[in-house]
Amino acid sequence: MLFYLPLEPYVERYTYFMSCPGGWTESWFKKYGVEFQRIDGTSVGNTINTGSVLDAYGRSLYAISQVADVVRRIQCGDVHDGDVIYTEDFWHPGIESLFYIRQLTGIKFKVGCFLHAQSIDDSDFTYPMRYWMRPIEVGMSSGYDYIFTCSAILRQLAITAGYCSGHLFKSGLPFNSQRLLEQLADVGFEPKPKEEFVLFSSRFDLEKNPHFFLDLVESCREINFKLVKPRKHLTNDQGVLQRLDRMDQSNLEIVDTSSKLAYYDLLARAKVQFNCAKQDWVSWTLLEAITFGCVPLYPAWKDFPVELAGFEDDCIYANEDLSNAKLKIRRLMDKQFDCRLCTIVERHDQSWRQYLTTMNLLG
Repeated sequence: MLFYLPLEPYVERYTYFMSCPGGWTESWFKKYGVEFQRIDGTSVGNTINTGSVLDAYGRSLYAISQVADVVRRIQCGDVHDGDVIYTEDFWHPGIESLFYIRQLTGIKFKVGCFLHAQSIDDSDFTYPMRYWMRPIEVGMSSGYDYIFTCSAILRQLAITAGYCSGHLFKSGLPFNSQRLLEQLADVGFEPKPKEEFVLFSSRFDLEKNPHFFLDLVESCREINFKLVKPRKHLTNDQGVLQRLDRMDQSNLEIVDTSSKLAYYDLLARAKVQFNCAKQDWVSWTLLEAITFGCVPLYPAWKDFPVELAGFEDDCIYANEDLSNAKLKIRRLMDKQFDCRLCTIVERHDQSWRQYLTTMNLLG
């Protein structure tokens, strides 16, 4: 049996489609015939009000209440040797209770998770917390039996920081492009013809390098750019807001994408998707862009050259090199989408098969 502890599905984030009942994750369980039980937590709402990546109060309450539910199930005898408890985020408040109970009861259940970033990433929002968080992370890494991550670089950072290397598995992002398209079709979403604009689809926070994007906008006046705004506040960088107030925005449009449907509508119409993030591992935005036939342009940074291997001439520019980024983006505006890029998405669509095989849940 697999006990599935989803992330809370925020309306402005990919979790709205991934972690919801019948979403990307559960669809893989059903496809592969895995018996599972979904364990939701207590929600304070489906939007992020305090924080930028996860809601400080909402994440904590949701995760802790999920663990409380699991503890009751263990006490009632519903969790047995060989069962797996899986959470969609390594940082799951209360998870140590399961390691404690397992030690004292001798019940041989396993615990797995996905590692998104954590304080080992010097651009992650948790990095300033590292002075107290890092020792806890190291301890948790020994408690988890399976820690999946999409990046070889991130895995090595974890090992260097003291994480238990034998519990770390480099796989892919747990995507499900087919299910996403089905979910959108269910609500009447239809494909759109491509338009001549470039989309910046990352959060516009400091770790996504917003100033570099604005440099590009100002340097390519002949190209139209659009910028997503999934939250009430555009960015956590006041300097960016001040710059936006001063600059000529005649070729830049900020689009309200507080609904993921609005975001996917924008992606479906965009010709090029641009990324200049300092903090990103593979990137959900890359997989989503390719799913919607949007040509990606990414920096030669972290995992991107590996992910886009074979497409370097078109889709990779020298990191933080404005001249090279301008050259590449102008070329891409004259190119059509290369369908061979879809192999990248197909590779990550197989991630859950790898996870389930590793956790001994596939026959």
